[in-house]
Amino acid sequence: MNNIKLSSFIAISALVSMVLILHMAPTLLIGMLIYLLAKRLGDKLSLKMPEKPARLIAAVLITTIIIGVLTSAGMLLSKTIGNEQNLAGLASKLGESVNDIRNDLPPTLLSYLPDSLLSLNGSVSDLIKEHTRELGGAGKEGLHTFAHILIATVAALLLSVDSFSTLAKAQPFAKAMRERIQLFGKAFENIVFAQIKISAINTLLTGIFLLIILPHFGVNLPYNKTLVVVTFFAGLLPVIGNLISNTIITVISIGISLKVAIAALVFLVGVHKLEYFINAKIVGSKIHAAAWELLLALLVMETLFGITGLLIAPILYAYIKSELLLAKLI
Repeated sequence: MNNIKLSSFIAISALVSMVLILHMAPTLLIGMLIYLLAKRLGDKLSLKMPEKPARLIAAVLITTIIIGVLTSAGMLLSKTIGNEQNLAGLASKLGESVNDIRNDLPPTLLSYLPDSLLSLNGSVSDLIKEHTRELGGAGKEGLHTFAHILIATVAALLLSVDSFSTLAKAQPFAKAMRERIQLFGKAFENIVFAQIKISAINTLLTGIFLLIILPHFGVNLPYNKTLVVVTFFAGLLPVIGNLISNTIITVISIGISLKVAIAALVFLVGVHKLEYFINAKIVGSKIHAAAWELLLALLVMETLFGITGLLIAPILYAYIKSELLLAKLI
């Protein structure tokens, strides 16, 4: 490996480290997503018009779409999980379900359950209510994050409009850095779009079960619409997100009846197993990684960097693997 290529690896490693240490993963991911969407749309429009106007029109259209999506999402979240009543109510319902387990099970069987499960009532309720209060009083921190996202959005749109020289004409270090960034961008594209597809499929199936199948049999699960929204956003985390949403739905179902809980568990396990096949098909085929590899990357990065590491783990893992494949080391 020559010194220029080694320098590019050091530079990209330093940039990723800064993102992790400064907890700027959401800002980075949103900026990359906007740039990718604007570039794709600009490339399609450039087939029918000059490149520069095509990029400008794409940037304007993406900006309009962003405003529309944010407005719609704000209205949706305000009616579902965007207020304290719904989140606190969901936390309270989780606690009631755990109490039902404790009261309904025979003492002999109850003694075999772990203390962590029996204390889930207080811990889950306190945790969710605590974070609900944090969300409600985010204040300056929320404005700070919004400012970062706004800057990243503007920068991404400006980059999508700018014209760079071809890779062949770039200077050695610039060329090496652009190669690293292109690989990272490709890893981002593969993971993000694949995970959105997986989460959408999972949410659709869960929504059918909670909003159509269960009501058809006279069962209306509390906060079912909130649970559908939670399922989508949790599903954006590979593998582990599905486990989180499944656990919440199953615990809530126990509060209705044991039969509903068993039905929900069987259905959700089936969806979870289906997700492994979908994951292997959509994600695995893109980055040549099994589900256990992504799960291990998530666990390691979450341990080291918390939620920031959790967000960037699958993309970083896909990027590292693509570099190793390119170097023919694996």
